Amino acid sequence: WFNLYGGNNLTTKLADGSKISLSEETNYPWDGKIKISVKEIGNKAYSVFLRIPAWTQNAQISINGKPENIKAISGTYAEINRVWKKGDVIELNLPMEATLIEANPLVEENRNQIAVKRGPIVYCLESTDLPGKSIFNAFIPTTTKFEAKPINIDGADMMSLVGNAKIVEPNSWKNVLYRPVNNSSKEAEIKLVPYFAWGNRGHSEMSVWLPVSK
Repeated sequence: WFNLYGGNNLTTKLADGSKISLSEETNYPWDGKIKISVKEIGNKAYSVFLRIPAWTQNAQISINGKPENIKAISGTYAEINRVWKKGDVIELNLPMEATLIEANPLVEENRNQIAVKRGPIVYCLESTDLPGKSIFNAFIPTTTKFEAKPINIDGADMMSLVGNAKIVEPNSWKNVLYRPVNNSSKEAEIKLVPYFAWGNRGHSEMSVWLPVSK
């Protein structure tokens, strides 16, 4: 069973005493391409179960470079049963697109806000990437398409997300309790970073949930 994906090597014995050796290569969770190579295995049929995460759509499986007609349904495990041999290669491709996420309306604090997720990673807007502006004045249009771009944070390579937002021009609230809605805004490019990585580039503010602009 393949549940959590990551580059590694496995050499062990099965219940019947036969040896099995597998190698997994991937840049997951930044890339959805996973390659599993058979280094050693017994000469009989075995089932391999690959987890197909609920967040992906249209996952594809190929064996030895040829696409396989295997059910790869999101939120389940795809079973591959065959007689394996040394040198066989399984390739799993999990498409990763940045997705805007909304919360159940019962979560009042998050109403009219969205979060951004790519693959299994949740992203945030950090003030480091929006100098001179407040992250709380950034509104995300529902039509925004985020593009994944490499970034290095504190020595670790990962993926950021770059897209457009509307930045509302700030007005002072001093001695003001209510006022007409401020419709003055400018379009600007913003960069989101993985939530787990924020706070590693100096003192900053951060928000996962961002106001939405429809």
